[in-house]
Amino acid sequence: MYIDKNSPNSTHKEIAAAIQIWNRGVISLIDIRHNLISPEEALCGYRLPANVFLYTSGGQAEILLNDTVYNVTRYGLFHGVKGTELTITPHCNWLEYYMVLYKALEPPLHRGEYRRLMEQVNPFRQQYGYMPYDPLFFSEELRIMYEKWKNPTPLNIFYGKAAFSRFVYEVYKELEQGQIQIFKPDLVLMATRFLEKNYRETVSINELCEGLGISYSHFYRRFKQQMGKSPQEYLIHMRLTAAAEFLKNSQASIREIADYCGFQDERNLQRMFSKNFGMTPNAYRENASHHMRDDDLGKRISFSYNCESQVSFDKPGGKGATYMFKQMKGKVAVAAAVSMILLLNACGSAPVNNESGNSAQSKTVTSQEQQVEEATRVVSTVRGDVLIPQSPQKVVVMNYAFGDVLALGVTPAAINDYWAITGSAVEDLLKDIPRASELEEVMSIEPDLIITAYEKDEDYEKLSKIAPTVSFGTAKDTTQLSTEERLSFLSNVLGVDDSVKDKVLSDYTSHIEQARQTLADAGYKDESVTLMTNSLEEPGIVVSTYKGAQALYDELGMTRSEKGQELYETGEWYANISLEVLPEYCGDYIILYGDGKNNAFSGNGVYESLEAVKNGNVILMNEYLSTFNDVISIRSQIDFIVEALLAHKPQS
Repeated sequence: MYIDKNSPNSTHKEIAAAIQIWNRGVISLIDIRHNLISPEEALCGYRLPANVFLYTSGGQAEILLNDTVYNVTRYGLFHGVKGTELTITPHCNWLEYYMVLYKALEPPLHRGEYRRLMEQVNPFRQQYGYMPYDPLFFSEELRIMYEKWKNPTPLNIFYGKAAFSRFVYEVYKELEQGQIQIFKPDLVLMATRFLEKNYRETVSINELCEGLGISYSHFYRRFKQQMGKSPQEYLIHMRLTAAAEFLKNSQASIREIADYCGFQDERNLQRMFSKNFGMTPNAYRENASHHMRDDDLGKRISFSYNCESQVSFDKPGGKGATYMFKQMKGKVAVAAAVSMILLLNACGSAPVNNESGNSAQSKTVTSQEQQVEEATRVVSTVRGDVLIPQSPQKVVVMNYAFGDVLALGVTPAAINDYWAITGSAVEDLLKDIPRASELEEVMSIEPDLIITAYEKDEDYEKLSKIAPTVSFGTAKDTTQLSTEERLSFLSNVLGVDDSVKDKVLSDYTSHIEQARQTLADAGYKDESVTLMTNSLEEPGIVVSTYKGAQALYDELGMTRSEKGQELYETGEWYANISLEVLPEYCGDYIILYGDGKNNAFSGNGVYESLEAVKNGNVILMNEYLSTFNDVISIRSQIDFIVEALLAHKPQS
């Protein structure tokens, strides 16, 4: 249920309905238990056989109800549902607890009214925890109830039933008066437990936050403060911890370990392991078999390894993080806990602050979180609307748009190394930017935005689980965008002021106009130029927006050969052709892109017969210089083409 915090009347109405349900239902007291435990005797994974009220006293403890973690400082009163897994971990010398187990059935009469009330609120399915306003009452009441219950005479059993009604009355009296202190679920510990259990799966931190009902930025800040590392670092180190254990204690292959521990592939495990350990997995295994019995990674990582996950190399039985957290919203572990917190807040209760600081600091954190929540916006992409930060600070650029991003004054937090190729116009500008090609490497950057193109659907989905991801679409989508369209899209995504974008466009346009004027002054007017691959085995010509064609035809305004123009008008942007028809497609000048030094066609009879070849009008161009279509790369391509054409133009 959802209770409006600003509507206390509706909240009291729900409490009144819950009290009526307790009053009308058939309540049976099943058992009363008492224990005194130390940290060494923690209660772990106890499956509740019935609904329960749990009361703890004596000091600090961690209470886990399914996936919901609560931290207790002195006293705690909890309600749990049948089937819930309960763990009690004391953080003090001794912790005392009582458990009151009960069951509730429908009344034999007036069931319709009972069910109508249950539609408003079901108190038997609510999970919550709080610090009672009058802990001494509960301590004494439970002590007497337990003493009576140990000696089960009819009178004592009757006392237990009557005392349980008084116990529930006090619970709801405190709820109604609103003087209690709520235990907020420890979302960070909930998240760490989930990551420890599901590190083998494809885990989305964004969906994890969504399932926990917390913004990514606030969760990230709390997680790093509490755990000393980011959620992404925690997940990666969890996988590496598991891999190290398998390397030491099993004969599984590197590929099997990579698959089992959640790595993208064997190569990804090799890279990440070497980066964190300073040695390959095979070297680590060899060293461990001789003298390393203490896990070296354990010295680096402050969390324990979940050894339950080592049982086999079978595929994970579940459906992964995405499925789990989509389902989690409807489960008691989160929905009931959150709804009860809203209920208690609406009654004017004062929540327990599990973080350091006073109430003023708490208000500041809330205000900051609201500001962060508001500092987002929606952008439209070829893959739909994407919610992104208002002013992204750590942008990972996966391909294609490096030069445009740099031209807009934004330095990427990382790029993928596949596109940072030798000989490109942006090579020197990218040399000091970190590389992140694998998913774990991207995750370790902790980006708040990813810009990409050319990605397959499944690859895009993986990236979007790490951070908000915007895409230009397919390779053809990207090359068909004009320079102004690309820069406008990117400046909007990056939160760059329009004046910066306009200045970049203005300088770019001026550069093109000057280059055109230079060619015109040199006498270039109607000459046709053909852009070709420098490959005798697979000859082909570039028709439009590919491998320097945008710089040559769109920006410099050079013309295609007659056959090339016909091909362009069909919508083609590249075409393989046979050597026999080469003369039909070649213009007055030929630009061959390849290594920029060697001509693969030299000595071929058909090629040597071309007029452009006879006149010495062949230009060799580095393929990597012509790879990208960003403003920096195109300017470099224009400069190269203009200089080359000037060198080949006969002096009149």
